[in-house]
Amino acid sequence: MIQRLLLLITLVSFGCGSTQAGELPGIDFSQIVFLSSWTKSGKVHFSNGEYREPAPPGSATELIVKLTDQKAFGKLDGKEAGAVILVTDPGGSGTFYDLALLAKGSQGWTNQNIVFLGDRIRIKSLALADNAVVVDMTTHGPGDAMCCPTRHVVRRFTLEGNRLVRANEEVLGNVNPLVDITWKWQQTVYDNDRKKAPPNPENYTLKLLPDGKVNIRADCNLGGGVYTMNGDEISIEITHTTMAACPPESLEQDFIRNLNTAARYRMEGDFLYLYFKNDTGTMKFML
Repeated sequence: MIQRLLLLITLVSFGCGSTQAGELPGIDFSQIVFLSSWTKSGKVHFSNGEYREPAPPGSATELIVKLTDQKAFGKLDGKEAGAVILVTDPGGSGTFYDLALLAKGSQGWTNQNIVFLGDRIRIKSLALADNAVVVDMTTHGPGDAMCCPTRHVVRRFTLEGNRLVRANEEVLGNVNPLVDITWKWQQTVYDNDRKKAPPNPENYTLKLLPDGKVNIRADCNLGGGVYTMNGDEISIEITHTTMAACPPESLEQDFIRNLNTAARYRMEGDFLYLYFKNDTGTMKFML
C-alpha cells in the first residue's frame, strides 16, 4: 500500500508540477535548435551545452552561448512544455540571460520563443507552476552597479499562442550585492608598495554565502570559513582547507592570510576591494 501511495504521489507531481534543474528522460538538448538574438544566424546548436562563433570580424574574441543548469518542465495551457535559461557572453563586458520556451510536438522538443531577462542578473530558480513560467531572480535596482544587482524579484510569464508574455513581477526586497558572487583575486598591494598577483586569478576565489559562511579556492586547495558584515566593515575567518601540496610558487598562504586580515570593503564597478586592518594593504577582486 505504501509503495502504491508513493508511486501515485510521484506520478501526480510529475504530471502537474515541474522538474527543476534537470532533464526529462529522452531529451537531447544537442538536437534542439535554439533561437538567439546574439548570433549571426539567430540560432544556436549546442554541443556539450555550449555554442561558439567568432565575434565581430577582426576580433580575437568569441561569442559564447551556454545552456545553464536551470531547466523546468511541466504543462502550459494543458500541453507539455519546458523552460531553460541561456547565458550569452558576446566578448564584451556584459553577460546576457534569456528565457527559452520549449514545446513538445510530433517531431520532439522545439524552442519556440525566447525572452530577454537581463544583463549580469542572478537566477535563483526556474519553475513551471500555476500555468506559468516562474523565474526567481535578482535584477538591478536604481543605482545598482552592473556587476552587482540587489533587487530580488519573482517574474511570471504566461503563454499567448507560441510566445511567453510577462504577466507580473513581485518584488521580494533587496539582497547584499557581495553575496553569492564568485570573486577572483587580481592582486594585493601592501603599504610598502610591495605587490603580489596570482598568474591565474580563477585559481584564487572568494564566495560569501547568504548564511554567513565563506567558500574559497586557494590554488590547489578548497576551503571555507565564516564572515560578518556591518556597514562597510567586514571580518573573514578561514577555518579549514583541504591539504593538497601546492607548488612552491603558490600564493595559497598569502591569499588566506590576506582574507583573514580584511577589515573594510568597497565596490567599484566590477571590482571588490578588501582593506586590511590598520591600512596595511588592499586586496583587489574582479567578477
